[in-house]
Amino acid sequence: MISNGMKILIGTPIHEIKDYAMERWLANVAKLQLEHPADLLLMDNSPGLDYVEKVKGYCAKYGIKDYKIEHLELSLEQGADERIGRSRETIRQYLLAHDYDAWFTWECDQIIPTNALDELIELMKTEDYMIVNPNNWSREIPPQPNTDFGFSLIKRECLEKYGFLPEFGTNPDLPESWVAGEFRFRKQVLDGGGNYVEVYGIINPVYHLRENE
Repeated sequence: MISNGMKILIGTPIHEIKDYAMERWLANVAKLQLEHPADLLLMDNSPGLDYVEKVKGYCAKYGIKDYKIEHLELSLEQGADERIGRSRETIRQYLLAHDYDAWFTWECDQIIPTNALDELIELMKTEDYMIVNPNNWSREIPPQPNTDFGFSLIKRECLEKYGFLPEFGTNPDLPESWVAGEFRFRKQVLDGGGNYVEVYGIINPVYHLRENE
């Protein structure tokens, strides 16, 4: 759907280990979609299909209609970094197969204000950024900046050129592994002549959901 002149896809890898956050997050998604239309793609990488059905129930409960859940079956030996990387690559390919202008990479354990998407769109337009990466401080180490893709806006243009599989990292200084996928992707964008911006504190409040809260 169109939000501020851009067709946005909210694309999120999900796994049953984050079920403690999923229902509250989807309630937040529903509120954001009421004000700022955007489609939702959930990429499940849990073992089997049981969790897909559970998440469909959450979506029905909160009236989420413009969504799609796909399942990526991976072996138990494939760790979290690989699960996330392959899920992100599948989301990227889905976006490119449809006419979306940008990907909103909103992780399922973060509660954000309903105006966050419009704030990122406006910031992206100011300098024609390819990636807008707003972050707060690390949950584990509070004084340390958190530079992951917790909720970022990535323009289609760089998604057409760069991906999230290790083989996309052609720079010899970057390890060909599943670790540090966000770092590798941003560095590819810069090495290719693109740009991105990291800003802190422009989206507030942001709540990081924890298990047993």
